[in-house]
Amino acid sequence: MIRILLPLIVLTGAAEAACPTADDMTRGIKFTSASGEYEAFHSVGADMVEGMFGLDSHQGSRTMLARGLYLVEVVAIENGKADPATRSTYSFPLPPSEMPLPVPGGGWSVTVATFADGRIGSEKQIYSFGQLTRQTYQACSYDMMPITIRYPDENDPQRRDVLHYLPELGISYLAEFHDRDASDIYDYISIETSQ
Repeated sequence: MIRILLPLIVLTGAAEAACPTADDMTRGIKFTSASGEYEAFHSVGADMVEGMFGLDSHQGSRTMLARGLYLVEVVAIENGKADPATRSTYSFPLPPSEMPLPVPGGGWSVTVATFADGRIGSEKQIYSFGQLTRQTYQACSYDMMPITIRYPDENDPQRRDVLHYLPELGISYLAEFHDRDASDIYDYISIETSQ
């Protein structure tokens, strides 16, 4: 009996040890879907996280997230390089260190200054913080809080984004996008430390 249990204990410990932690954010953490889409994150300074989304290293997008949550910049990646013409920025009225961390059942409404397509504007964003649950990526499991973002100033009242925020890692990824014309769901099934 002991000979059977010992390998199981060793394998379980090895699987748990392989699960990324917040300490791995300097190297990076990568999520992958069943279809091969991926999103990789790494910290780039105090309260800032860079995210890379794509199907391969040549096409996708790069984001900058304050506190691993609030989008401050997005730019398309074409042929492996950022395309400056696609860059959009979102300026919040608070520095990242003062932007709220999500609290279950809470929320935040904010108006941000925007710059996209050569135009300056503003956008109201309403964040609704959901209740904590557990999210599993193969052998790794984390606390997860769904966060819904609505944009009431837009002509499309159905537009909303749903993020999955992992407080143990300090990052969030886009899990759902909805508008009057379409819905997209990004279902990541694995997580690993970036190489």
